[in-house]
Amino acid sequence: MSRPEVQGRLMALFVPCMMDIKYVWIVTLLVFFGNYSALAQTDTALTLQTITIRDAYFLNTGFASWHADSLPTAGAGSLAERLLWENPLTVRATGPGTLATVSARGTGPSHTPVFWQGLNLQNPMHGVVDVALLPLWPGDAVEVKYGGQSAFQSSGAMGGAVYIKPAAWSEHPGWSGSVGAGAGSFGRLEGQAAAEYAGQNGGSTIRAAWQKAENDFPFRNTAIIGAPEVRQRNNFGEKFDLQQFSRLKISDKNSLETSIWYQRAYREIPPTMTAAPTDTWQRDHALRAVATWNQTVSGRSAWQHRLAWLDESIDFYLYGTTENSRSRTAIAASEFFTAIGPRLTLKTGLTGWWQQAKADGYADSTNWFQQRRLAGTAMAEYRWKTVQVSASARQEWAENQAAPFTWSLGSHWQLPQQFALRVHVSRNFNLPTFNDRFWRALGNPDLKPEQGYSADAGLMWKRGGFSAEFTTFQILLDDWILWQPGSDGLSRPGNLRQVWSRGTESSASWLFAGLGSRWKIQARHQFVRATNTAIYSANTGSLYKQLPYTPHHSGSITAQWTLGEWSASYLHQWTGSRFRLADNSLELPGFHTGSLLFKYDLKWLKQQISLHFRLENCWNRAYQILEYQPMPGRSWRGGVQWAF
Repeated sequence: MSRPEVQGRLMALFVPCMMDIKYVWIVTLLVFFGNYSALAQTDTALTLQTITIRDAYFLNTGFASWHADSLPTAGAGSLAERLLWENPLTVRATGPGTLATVSARGTGPSHTPVFWQGLNLQNPMHGVVDVALLPLWPGDAVEVKYGGQSAFQSSGAMGGAVYIKPAAWSEHPGWSGSVGAGAGSFGRLEGQAAAEYAGQNGGSTIRAAWQKAENDFPFRNTAIIGAPEVRQRNNFGEKFDLQQFSRLKISDKNSLETSIWYQRAYREIPPTMTAAPTDTWQRDHALRAVATWNQTVSGRSAWQHRLAWLDESIDFYLYGTTENSRSRTAIAASEFFTAIGPRLTLKTGLTGWWQQAKADGYADSTNWFQQRRLAGTAMAEYRWKTVQVSASARQEWAENQAAPFTWSLGSHWQLPQQFALRVHVSRNFNLPTFNDRFWRALGNPDLKPEQGYSADAGLMWKRGGFSAEFTTFQILLDDWILWQPGSDGLSRPGNLRQVWSRGTESSASWLFAGLGSRWKIQARHQFVRATNTAIYSANTGSLYKQLPYTPHHSGSITAQWTLGEWSASYLHQWTGSRFRLADNSLELPGFHTGSLLFKYDLKWLKQQISLHFRLENCWNRAYQILEYQPMPGRSWRGGVQWAF
């Protein structure tokens, strides 16, 4: 395999990032002269004379969603760990701390964006998000919203999306903070600290987390005769995150908020079970900043103006050579909200993107390839008694590319006997990435956008502490962009397939009290049938076959217990067998794992000391998420957190 092809495939998976000093000055200006609120997933509540505008993006009407519950943990973890515990999405991880991507309902990683503070973290170079790099602090909210969302979120959100909302501001004025440290198996060490000031007219929060691990876990190499026990090699990783949030109330009708996130990471890339260890690594840097000005025009209308900047890069070392890639994105958006009477809410908006990318693997490694995009949106939500209906429309223009018109319709009915019914239908699209278009001698600048339709319907029931939900869904995705080997053995992208994904999702939750304790038990199951229904190439061996690494069945069971200062959870997840090849000729066995989490909170005056411990893969199961990429057996992690 040639170096450009190796680099291209890896870049199609890994998220590049780097920071340039002149942009620190730009971000500093944003902190003092801008503000930001989480447009994409917060329930923005604006109190009006007779009604309330809720959820500025109307993202709730008709959608199925999964919310991460509070678990007995402390300190900063990763989004990949959180999603692996309860299996709401298909997580494809190569090992602890290494590359991990997510996909929803049989679609690909490029069809499942992750949003932080309203920013889409998909990189314009390869279109995926490495969720192993995304930190979660205690109190951060995580939501998975299923179904097509292109009319709300632009390119990419075809199967679902993940939303991360930082912890809420403190309700108590003055200073507060926390420090913590921890350790774990395979040389893991970590530390974190946070400080917050809350005042009458504003506040500021800063938090930092550092982690490192050797990740030299033992495993049996079943690819070698006799399956000897060996240790994983070339798997060291270290990561640092720094986030800062500010808010300022200028007047009764104007407010400013800012969010800044700097990240750096160094990770060695371990060999597969069939390969010899090599000195291969990648170094990531990222700077992300957003600022928003909220303005209340009247008791029924409001404006939101947003500016955002993302600067990301990666240094990738392979075969004695370091190759670099870098992307930069600037975003400007303005949206107007108004209420017409007590039942009808309207929103219109205009968003512009300016994107640049440069890579050693591009046709001209010294040139910044760029694209400008503009999108206009209109949305409406109508509420009448027990019925809520929303509609949205979006037209986007992309430089040198055609972006299709997209729309979305959603409804929610509250039925008798505590039943509820929701329905959602949408048209969606996904633009080709910079790598797809400009990779040296392999990219295709004439690629068409992926496009298609999604529909789902769900029935919900809730009585007392028990709730249940059943959903059926379908996704049709045409012109799927796929990198496929040609006659010369080199992979090239093309609009090669039409994919039809359909299935069901079911879940149940029970909250109750017993023996002086509080309990919560949850269960989830998903069935997905994702097949190629058309292939626009000579290779038709995968026609009507299940997509590789997409399990038919997956599920999880979670049990949570709380008694005074003590809390514990048991998390068990199961993933069914997956096909390794497109023609379904080889199969990777399914697996299930369990994790135990414990926490003890000691409160004294205005301070709290938390001791936490967790045992992961407690049944010591040997398994692989991806072929010949071993995952660790039983491991532990513990630490202490002091909040003051």
